[in-house]
Amino acid sequence: MTDQSQEEEKENPRTTRVRQIILDCACDLLLNSGAGEVTATRVAQETGVARTTIYRHWPDQASLVMETIDCLVAPHVPTPSSGSLETDLQNTLTGLRGRLVTRNVRPVFAALVDYSSRDKSFVPSQQRFVEGLIQPTTTVLEAAQERGELPARLDCAVAATLLAGPLIHQYLVMHEDIEDELINQVTTQFIRLHGTR
Repeated sequence: MTDQSQEEEKENPRTTRVRQIILDCACDLLLNSGAGEVTATRVAQETGVARTTIYRHWPDQASLVMETIDCLVAPHVPTPSSGSLETDLQNTLTGLRGRLVTRNVRPVFAALVDYSSRDKSFVPSQQRFVEGLIQPTTTVLEAAQERGELPARLDCAVAATLLAGPLIHQYLVMHEDIEDELINQVTTQFIRLHGTR
């Protein structure tokens, strides 16, 4: 298939609709049955879409699981920049809490940890899942760095992991609610250590 015909197929409304049916089913399977059930065979059984159609878009299980995870953790709503690192961090971490709760990510995380421990091919899926949750925090830090509120030497991706980590640990590992106090403490300590203003 040429690049042009592939592009035309992507733009075909029927193709878009079928892809969405497949991904909706894959999301349900991931949430309710675990990553191991997100297969072309199982999706075909559930949706009636031919396996050949599924394989045309996702040649293997890993690619289907990856895009399913993307659907669950993205797109995120960018945190509007207030011009204040403290405000933006509190807003983005509050947004992370909301995404963790409303997108029912506990079973997805548990399934990925389980399958990653038994099958290393799932490790990139687990990493993709966590990176998707942390990305909005990285974006906020990069914007603050450009404004001069953070030192240029700071690795924003690492810093975002350190900021989001306590919330993810609290909710996904400890199975406890994320209180405002935790968000405030994480934000205050980070600014005390790294803020330039």
